Amino acid sequence: MKKILLTSTALTMLAGAAFAEANVGMTARFGISNTAGVTSTFNRMRLNMSASGETDGGLTFGAFMRLQSVTFGTGAGGTIVGGGTRVWISNGTATLTVGNTSGAVGNTAGLYGVGGCGFSASTSYLEYCSNVIGRANTFVGSSSGGGGPNVVRVDFSLGSATVSLSTNQTGVALTTNNELAVSFGLGAATIGIGYDDGTTTLGGTFLTANMDVGSATVGLVYARNNAGVTAWMLKGSTAVGNGTIGAHVASDSDLGTAATTRTRWGLNYRQSLGGGAAAVIAITNGGAFGVLATATTVTAGLTLGF
Repeated sequence: MKKILLTSTALTMLAGAAFAEANVGMTARFGISNTAGVTSTFNRMRLNMSASGETDGGLTFGAFMRLQSVTFGTGAGGTIVGGGTRVWISNGTATLTVGNTSGAVGNTAGLYGVGGCGFSASTSYLEYCSNVIGRANTFVGSSSGGGGPNVVRVDFSLGSATVSLSTNQTGVALTTNNELAVSFGLGAATIGIGYDDGTTTLGGTFLTANMDVGSATVGLVYARNNAGVTAWMLKGSTAVGNGTIGAHVASDSDLGTAATTRTRWGLNYRQSLGGGAAAVIAITNGGAFGVLATATTVTAGLTLGF
Protein backbone atom coordinates (compact mmCIF):
# COMPACT_ATOMS: atom_id res chain seq x y z
CA MET A 1 0.00 0.00 0.00
CA LYS A 2 1.38 3.37 -1.01
CA LYS A 3 1.36 6.13 1.57
CA ILE A 4 1.53 9.91 1.36
CA LEU A 5 4.31 11.25 3.60
CA LEU A 6 3.91 14.77 4.94
CA THR A 7 6.80 16.44 6.75
CA SER A 8 7.36 20.06 7.55
CA THR A 9 9.28 22.46 9.75
CA ALA A 10 5.92 23.55 11.15
CA LEU A 11 5.18 20.05 12.37
CA THR A 12 8.60 19.81 13.97
CA MET A 13 8.23 23.14 15.75
CA LEU A 14 4.73 22.29 16.92
CA ALA A 15 5.79 18.94 18.36
CA GLY A 16 9.05 20.22 19.83
CA ALA A 17 10.60 17.05 18.48
CA ALA A 18 13.78 15.94 16.82
CA PHE A 19 11.62 14.91 13.84
CA ALA A 20 7.93 14.58 13.02
CA GLU A 21 6.06 12.99 10.14
CA ALA A 22 2.51 12.18 9.10
CA ASN A 23 1.27 9.37 6.85
CA VAL A 24 -2.02 8.97 4.99
CA GLY A 25 -2.98 5.64 3.43
CA MET A 26 -6.17 4.31 1.86
CA THR A 27 -7.61 0.83 1.32
CA ALA A 28 -10.81 -0.31 -0.38
CA ARG A 29 -12.66 -3.51 -1.21
CA PHE A 30 -15.76 -4.53 -3.12
CA GLY A 31 -17.42 -7.73 -4.20
CA ILE A 32 -20.40 -10.07 -3.91
CA SER A 33 -21.47 -12.44 -1.12
CA ASN A 34 -24.06 -15.23 -0.99
CA THR A 35 -25.37 -16.70 2.27
CA ALA A 36 -28.09 -19.38 2.25
CA GLY A 37 -29.17 -18.34 -1.25
CA VAL A 38 -29.32 -14.61 -0.50
CA THR A 39 -26.91 -12.54 -2.60
CA SER A 40 -25.59 -9.11 -1.58
CA THR A 41 -22.99 -6.71 -2.88
CA PHE A 42 -20.62 -4.84 -0.60
CA ASN A 43 -17.94 -2.17 -0.62
CA ARG A 44 -15.72 -0.51 1.96
CA MET A 45 -13.23 2.34 1.95
CA ARG A 46 -10.81 3.24 4.74
CA LEU A 47 -8.65 6.31 5.19
CA ASN A 48 -5.87 5.68 7.72
CA MET A 49 -3.95 8.61 9.17
CA SER A 50 -0.94 8.34 11.46
CA ALA A 51 1.76 10.64 12.78
CA SER A 52 4.95 10.03 14.73
CA GLY A 53 7.79 11.99 16.22
CA GLU A 54 10.70 11.92 18.66
CA THR A 55 11.59 14.21 21.54
CA ASP A 56 15.02 15.67 22.11
CA GLY A 57 15.41 13.18 24.96
CA GLY A 58 14.82 10.16 22.67
CA LEU A 59 11.17 9.34 23.49
CA THR A 60 9.11 8.33 20.47
CA PHE A 61 5.41 9.14 20.21
CA GLY A 62 2.57 8.88 17.71
CA ALA A 63 -1.14 8.92 16.99
CA PHE A 64 -3.57 7.11 14.67
CA MET A 65 -7.06 7.84 13.31
CA ARG A 66 -9.28 6.03 10.79
CA LEU A 67 -12.26 7.15 8.70
CA GLN A 68 -14.31 4.58 6.81
CA SER A 69 -17.43 4.07 4.73
CA VAL A 70 -19.13 0.65 4.48
CA THR A 71 -22.08 -0.56 2.42
CA PHE A 72 -23.39 -4.12 2.71
CA GLY A 73 -26.52 -5.46 1.03
CA THR A 74 -29.29 -2.87 0.86
CA GLY A 75 -27.76 -0.58 3.49
CA ALA A 76 -27.25 3.10 2.76
CA GLY A 77 -23.92 3.92 1.18
CA GLY A 78 -21.58 6.86 1.25
CA THR A 79 -21.77 7.66 4.97
CA ILE A 80 -18.34 8.27 6.46
CA VAL A 81 -17.84 7.36 10.12
CA GLY A 82 -14.91 7.99 12.43
CA GLY A 83 -12.87 5.04 13.57
CA GLY A 84 -11.73 6.50 16.86
CA THR A 85 -8.21 7.57 17.75
CA ARG A 86 -5.28 6.31 19.76
CA VAL A 87 -2.02 7.89 20.89
CA TRP A 88 1.18 6.37 22.24
CA ILE A 89 4.57 7.23 23.70
CA SER A 90 7.56 4.93 24.21
CA ASN A 91 11.05 4.85 25.67
CA GLY A 92 11.96 1.70 23.73
CA THR A 93 11.28 -0.70 26.60
CA ALA A 94 7.80 0.41 27.72
CA THR A 95 5.08 1.78 25.45
CA LEU A 96 1.93 3.49 26.73
CA THR A 97 -1.07 3.48 24.36
CA VAL A 98 -4.39 5.22 25.11
CA GLY A 99 -7.60 5.27 23.08
CA ASN A 100 -9.40 3.05 20.58
CA THR A 101 -6.98 0.13 20.62
CA SER A 102 -6.83 -3.55 21.53
CA GLY A 103 -6.46 -4.65 25.11
CA ALA A 104 -3.52 -6.75 26.30
CA VAL A 105 -4.99 -10.04 25.04
CA GLY A 106 -5.72 -8.88 21.51
CA ASN A 107 -2.43 -7.03 21.24
CA THR A 108 -0.03 -9.63 22.59
CA ALA A 109 -1.47 -13.10 22.85
CA GLY A 110 -1.38 -13.91 19.13
CA LEU A 111 -5.11 -14.31 18.46
CA TYR A 112 -4.82 -12.62 15.07
CA GLY A 113 -2.93 -13.72 11.99
CA VAL A 114 -2.19 -17.16 10.54
CA GLY A 115 -4.87 -17.63 7.92
CA GLY A 116 -6.18 -14.17 8.65
CA CYS A 117 -9.34 -12.87 7.00
CA GLY A 118 -9.85 -14.72 3.77
CA PHE A 119 -12.43 -12.08 3.09
CA SER A 120 -14.74 -10.16 5.36
CA ALA A 121 -17.76 -9.02 3.41
CA SER A 122 -19.60 -7.47 6.34
CA THR A 123 -18.53 -5.44 9.34
CA SER A 124 -19.01 -8.50 11.62
CA TYR A 125 -15.49 -9.78 11.16
CA LEU A 126 -15.80 -12.57 13.73
CA GLU A 127 -18.37 -14.19 11.46
CA TYR A 128 -16.14 -14.54 8.43
CA CYS A 129 -12.49 -14.51 9.49
CA SER A 130 -10.19 -17.35 10.39
CA ASN A 131 -8.36 -15.36 13.02
CA VAL A 132 -10.17 -15.39 16.38
CA ILE A 133 -12.53 -17.47 18.49
CA GLY A 134 -16.16 -16.32 18.36
CA ARG A 135 -18.21 -13.92 20.42
CA ALA A 136 -18.63 -16.11 23.50
CA ASN A 137 -14.92 -15.78 24.31
CA THR A 138 -14.59 -12.04 24.23
CA PHE A 139 -11.61 -9.82 24.87
CA VAL A 140 -11.13 -6.07 24.57
CA GLY A 141 -10.59 -4.91 20.99
CA SER A 142 -10.49 -1.76 18.95
CA SER A 143 -13.44 -0.69 16.80
CA SER A 144 -13.09 0.32 13.15
CA GLY A 145 -16.29 2.33 13.54
CA GLY A 146 -15.03 4.17 16.60
CA GLY A 147 -17.41 2.45 19.02
CA GLY A 148 -14.75 0.61 21.00
CA PRO A 149 -13.84 1.27 24.63
CA ASN A 150 -11.22 3.75 25.79
CA VAL A 151 -8.28 1.46 26.54
CA VAL A 152 -5.15 2.22 28.54
CA ARG A 153 -2.44 -0.33 27.73
CA VAL A 154 1.25 -0.64 28.64
CA ASP A 155 3.52 -2.99 26.67
CA PHE A 156 6.92 -4.06 27.98
CA SER A 157 9.60 -5.44 25.65
CA LEU A 158 11.72 -7.88 27.66
CA GLY A 159 14.19 -9.50 25.28
CA SER A 160 12.28 -12.03 23.18
CA ALA A 161 9.15 -11.67 25.34
CA THR A 162 6.43 -9.04 25.38
CA VAL A 163 4.24 -8.39 28.43
CA SER A 164 1.09 -6.26 28.20
CA LEU A 165 -1.27 -4.84 30.83
CA SER A 166 -4.51 -3.01 30.03
CA THR A 167 -7.67 -1.62 31.57
CA ASN A 168 -10.77 0.00 30.13
CA GLN A 169 -14.32 1.07 30.99
CA THR A 170 -17.38 0.61 28.77
CA GLY A 171 -21.12 1.22 28.88
CA VAL A 172 -23.29 3.51 30.98
CA ALA A 173 -22.34 1.56 34.10
CA LEU A 174 -18.64 1.91 33.21
CA THR A 175 -17.94 -1.82 33.38
CA THR A 176 -14.19 -2.37 33.84
CA ASN A 177 -12.14 -5.04 32.08
CA ASN A 178 -8.54 -5.67 33.10
CA GLU A 179 -6.25 -7.82 30.97
CA LEU A 180 -2.80 -9.39 31.26
CA ALA A 181 -0.97 -11.11 28.40
CA VAL A 182 2.50 -12.36 27.54
CA SER A 183 4.02 -13.74 24.35
CA PHE A 184 7.40 -15.41 23.89
CA GLY A 185 9.37 -17.65 21.55
CA LEU A 186 9.66 -21.37 22.30
CA GLY A 187 11.79 -23.10 19.70
CA ALA A 188 10.10 -22.67 16.33
CA ALA A 189 6.84 -21.59 17.92
CA THR A 190 5.52 -18.34 19.32
CA ILE A 191 3.35 -18.82 22.41
CA GLY A 192 0.80 -16.37 23.76
CA ILE A 193 -1.07 -16.49 27.08
CA GLY A 194 -3.72 -13.97 28.06
CA TYR A 195 -6.40 -13.39 30.69
CA ASP A 196 -9.40 -11.03 30.85
CA ASP A 197 -11.12 -10.68 34.26
CA GLY A 198 -14.57 -9.91 32.82
CA THR A 199 -17.55 -11.79 34.27
CA THR A 200 -18.97 -14.98 32.66
CA THR A 201 -18.62 -14.71 28.86
CA LEU A 202 -17.14 -11.20 28.99
CA GLY A 203 -13.65 -12.49 29.63
CA GLY A 204 -11.58 -15.62 29.99
CA THR A 205 -8.23 -17.32 29.49
CA PHE A 206 -6.59 -17.55 26.06
CA LEU A 207 -3.70 -19.72 24.83
CA THR A 208 -2.20 -19.45 21.34
CA ALA A 209 0.63 -21.18 19.49
CA ASN A 210 1.85 -20.17 16.02
CA MET A 211 4.55 -22.07 14.11
CA ASP A 212 6.20 -22.13 10.68
CA VAL A 213 6.20 -25.62 9.15
CA GLY A 214 8.14 -25.56 5.92
CA SER A 215 6.44 -23.05 3.62
CA ALA A 216 3.24 -23.08 5.71
CA THR A 217 2.27 -21.32 8.91
CA VAL A 218 -0.09 -23.01 11.37
CA GLY A 219 -1.78 -21.69 14.49
CA LEU A 220 -3.86 -22.99 17.38
CA VAL A 221 -6.12 -20.97 19.68
CA TYR A 222 -7.66 -22.36 22.86
CA ALA A 223 -10.00 -20.31 25.03
CA ARG A 224 -12.03 -20.84 28.19
CA ASN A 225 -14.46 -18.10 29.12
CA ASN A 226 -15.20 -17.19 32.73
CA ALA A 227 -18.45 -19.18 32.58
CA GLY A 228 -16.36 -22.33 32.03
CA VAL A 229 -17.16 -22.87 28.32
CA THR A 230 -14.17 -23.89 26.16
CA ALA A 231 -13.44 -23.24 22.50
CA TRP A 232 -10.65 -23.94 20.04
CA MET A 233 -9.54 -23.03 16.51
CA LEU A 234 -6.94 -24.62 14.22
CA LYS A 235 -5.83 -22.45 11.30
CA GLY A 236 -3.13 -22.28 8.67
CA SER A 237 -1.93 -20.64 5.47
CA THR A 238 0.59 -21.43 2.74
CA ALA A 239 1.78 -19.99 -0.55
CA VAL A 240 0.34 -21.59 -3.69
CA GLY A 241 1.79 -20.24 -6.93
CA ASN A 242 1.58 -16.46 -6.75
CA GLY A 243 -1.20 -16.56 -4.17
CA THR A 244 -1.92 -17.69 -0.62
CA ILE A 245 -4.47 -20.22 0.57
CA GLY A 246 -5.81 -20.16 4.13
CA ALA A 247 -8.01 -22.55 6.08
CA HIS A 248 -9.53 -22.88 9.54
CA VAL A 249 -11.73 -25.16 11.60
CA ALA A 250 -13.15 -24.18 14.97
CA SER A 251 -15.45 -25.30 17.73
CA ASP A 252 -16.92 -22.49 19.77
CA SER A 253 -20.12 -21.25 21.36
CA ASP A 254 -22.68 -18.87 19.91
CA LEU A 255 -24.12 -17.62 23.21
CA GLY A 256 -21.42 -18.65 25.66
CA THR A 257 -23.04 -21.90 26.80
CA ALA A 258 -22.05 -25.48 26.09
CA ALA A 259 -25.48 -26.10 24.54
CA THR A 260 -24.80 -23.57 21.76
CA THR A 261 -21.33 -24.85 20.84
CA ARG A 262 -20.98 -25.48 17.10
CA THR A 263 -18.33 -26.27 14.52
CA ARG A 264 -17.39 -23.87 11.73
CA TRP A 265 -14.82 -24.03 8.97
CA GLY A 266 -13.53 -21.93 6.09
CA LEU A 267 -11.24 -21.81 3.05
CA ASN A 268 -9.91 -18.74 1.29
CA TYR A 269 -7.55 -17.88 -1.56
CA ARG A 270 -5.86 -14.55 -2.23
CA GLN A 271 -4.13 -13.77 -5.55
CA SER A 272 -2.00 -10.66 -5.94
CA LEU A 273 -2.70 -8.65 -9.09
CA GLY A 274 0.17 -6.24 -8.49
CA GLY A 275 0.00 -2.52 -7.87
CA GLY A 276 -1.69 -2.98 -4.49
CA ALA A 277 -4.66 -4.98 -5.83
CA ALA A 278 -5.61 -8.57 -5.00
CA ALA A 279 -8.45 -10.94 -5.91
CA VAL A 280 -10.00 -12.95 -3.07
CA ILE A 281 -12.48 -15.80 -2.89
CA ALA A 282 -13.65 -17.47 0.32
CA ILE A 283 -16.15 -20.06 1.52
CA THR A 284 -17.20 -20.45 5.16
CA ASN A 285 -19.66 -22.73 6.93
CA GLY A 286 -21.06 -22.06 10.37
CA GLY A 287 -19.35 -18.67 10.32
CA ALA A 288 -22.51 -16.62 10.82
CA PHE A 289 -24.09 -16.72 14.27
CA GLY A 290 -27.70 -17.14 15.35
CA VAL A 291 -30.19 -18.38 12.76
CA LEU A 292 -27.46 -18.75 10.13
CA ALA A 293 -25.24 -20.90 12.35
CA THR A 294 -25.28 -23.75 9.80
CA ALA A 295 -25.34 -21.60 6.64
CA THR A 296 -22.61 -21.51 4.01
CA THR A 297 -21.28 -18.17 2.78
CA VAL A 298 -19.40 -17.73 -0.51
CA THR A 299 -17.65 -14.41 -1.12
CA ALA A 300 -15.58 -13.04 -4.00
CA GLY A 301 -14.11 -9.63 -4.64
CA LEU A 302 -11.12 -7.36 -4.89
CA THR A 303 -9.02 -5.59 -2.26
CA LEU A 304 -7.23 -2.38 -3.23
CA GLY A 305 -4.37 -0.54 -1.56
CA PHE A 306 -3.45 3.04 -2.51
